[in-house]
Amino acid sequence: MCPLPSVVEEQSAQHMQAMSARKVTSILITGIVVLAGFLAAVVFLSINWLDSMEDQLLEEELKEIPPPTWPIPSDVVNDIETLADFGYRKIDTVAHSNAGDFIQFRFEDLGYEVEVQNFTTELCEDCRNYVATIEGENPDSWIVVGGHYDAICYSQQIIIGIEYPGCTSQGAYDDATGVASVLELARLMKEWQQLAWDELDIELKPKHTWKFAAWDYEEWQGSGSPEGAGYGSETFVTTLPDGVEIATYINLDMYGLNWPVETQLVSQLSGCDEDYFHLYLFTSPVDDWSYYEDRGLNVTDEMREQATLLQERLGFVLHEELQYPSEWVVVLDDTKGNSDHYNFISRGWPATWFRGMHEYLQEEDDTCEQSPKHAPTDRVDVVYSLAGGRSGFEAGMQTGLDALASLMWMDVQGSWDLVPTDAAP
Repeated sequence: MCPLPSVVEEQSAQHMQAMSARKVTSILITGIVVLAGFLAAVVFLSINWLDSMEDQLLEEELKEIPPPTWPIPSDVVNDIETLADFGYRKIDTVAHSNAGDFIQFRFEDLGYEVEVQNFTTELCEDCRNYVATIEGENPDSWIVVGGHYDAICYSQQIIIGIEYPGCTSQGAYDDATGVASVLELARLMKEWQQLAWDELDIELKPKHTWKFAAWDYEEWQGSGSPEGAGYGSETFVTTLPDGVEIATYINLDMYGLNWPVETQLVSQLSGCDEDYFHLYLFTSPVDDWSYYEDRGLNVTDEMREQATLLQERLGFVLHEELQYPSEWVVVLDDTKGNSDHYNFISRGWPATWFRGMHEYLQEEDDTCEQSPKHAPTDRVDVVYSLAGGRSGFEAGMQTGLDALASLMWMDVQGSWDLVPTDAAP
């Protein structure tokens, strides 16, 4: 028996209504899902935008503030005393090896994974560089800060370079001052990063990657040596990974006996008639490249431009930011080499050498150049006497350390390459 037409129509209508309801429900659900997705996207983009704005505000804020903390010169001097206490750090000696172990342990205590660069020469069977790294936003552009931990002793007058019986040196000034400063700068960078994380919940990174290095075998081994010098930094600069550039090398070798250290009576009696010892920054030349050209360097326009920028950057930090007196703290062309910065400049990288005391070397009869380098007098007590006591020496170290901290902070701020036009060279 066939259903009545009215019943069929009613069932069909009910079916259509059910289908319509399901479609409406499906459309509503789809709409809700789409709307929720849209709202989620809006929220996500808003959060990212806010995070981006917050990061930009933090970056702008960082550019306006000084370093949150500064180096501690008393700690640096403590490390100088420790390095001196190891004894005569001539290459391939127990004192030399113990000093290297100390440097490695200090880096590791600060939280660094230390790269140990082993190398050998005719005279050195166990030479080692120690390098600690702060990864920057650019992993292939490095700013390197270095000092050497080996020491030497030989004759200084008439005939230079003769080792004689009993000639030993603590290497307090040459160059425990540089190595201890490298350790302090490495500590300071870690401290800044921890403060940024604790106070601002941000991961603080400098723009460049920073390398803190303690070099081995910087010292010439005397007139009987078949070798030259500077092998530690040379090993580093000649084994750079492919694609890496050195944005700047900063050499720390014999400083601390510099402004505001006044010349003491012992210095005045020996002929020095100046009020203070200088802090010199011997830097990639702007005008006189002859020393490097004579040794085979093809000086390019890019090298000249980088040298000019570096001298301007240093001048700005020293004389504009820190207001150091330009008479006693001086940036000038490097025309002598004589330390690890040579290995960088001679390969085309911009570099500077922080050097205290006076511009000329003892062998040029400069009566104000009284560095106790390469001699039994390179002891902590002698350095203190030249500085008028430990407090005077700490004040001299503070001058260089604050300049170095300002340079580091400049890179954290992202303004390393943005030197004001009124910077004082």
